[in-house]
Amino acid sequence: MNEQYKYGNLCDKYDMDGDIHISTGTLRVHDIFNPIPEFMKQADVMFSDPPCSKANINSFYVKAEKEERQDSYEPFHNRFFEVVDEIKPRVLFLEVFRSNKDKFLAEVQKRYANVQVFESMYYNKPSNKCWIIQASNEPLQELSFWHNLIDEEKVIREICEHVPFSCIADPCMGKGLVAFYASKFGKHFVGTELNKYRLAVCLERVSTGNRGSIN
Repeated sequence: MNEQYKYGNLCDKYDMDGDIHISTGTLRVHDIFNPIPEFMKQADVMFSDPPCSKANINSFYVKAEKEERQDSYEPFHNRFFEVVDEIKPRVLFLEVFRSNKDKFLAEVQKRYANVQVFESMYYNKPSNKCWIIQASNEPLQELSFWHNLIDEEKVIREICEHVPFSCIADPCMGKGLVAFYASKFGKHFVGTELNKYRLAVCLERVSTGNRGSIN
């Protein structure tokens, strides 16, 4: 595997086995197709940026040095919403892309009475277009991205700073912007991530309080 995807082997710095307790949160290296850890069910808010296509999923397996591969996107799509149903977040935020936007939106609308969709971007490039779905069975809290095209990271920061919650979950934690900003604002977070190398970046960010420059 390309060494750049090991992020300097930060995972050697941390104990990556079992439940990882750090700052205000709990994390675990975990494949979403396995039963979710019980700690994930503590969350009353959820933000996630899940893989958006079969190729995207399989690239994550490769980078995580896993042998598994998916033949289609549908099993992941179905499993992801099973996880949503198990967590039962009071407020749900999902980052979606052109390839999965319509199907994800349809699933969200089955579960929540109030749904809004907002344009966003990633890596601060308007050409990197994505959308944020915000959903709840309660009236939606108006946030800054309702009226401004802002980067996904600013969306996450806004949620962690201004949305009231007891715990925020991300079942596709990646390099941990949700964990980083929840910790920054002293809020409880839980999350899982397939790739130990990516999750180690999250641990480094949270433990040092430094977001760093790794994208």
